[in-house]
Amino acid sequence: MLVTGIEIAHYRYCPREARHLADVCLTLRDRVVTLFCALDLPPGKPDSDAFVDDAMRQMKRMPEVRSGRMTLRLAEGLAEPALV
Repeated sequence: MLVTGIEIAHYRYCPREARHLADVCLTLRDRVVTLFCALDLPPGKPDSDAFVDDAMRQMKRMPEVRSGRMTLRLAEGLAEPALV
């Protein structure tokens, strides 16, 4: 599975839980996958790479990827997404 696009939306910080939250949309050849990501980091806007890393971690748990039938990779030159 080749990820050709990434969008991070609905970024928010929950002070009660001390978590950064966002929806990460990964565009693949035949679908768009939206993942809910929660990061336990100090207050302040985190680097978008942390959300992408969490989304990729979640995708790697998919049976197709975990079994080795499919590989997951980011397209070359994929621009770093901005937090929206």
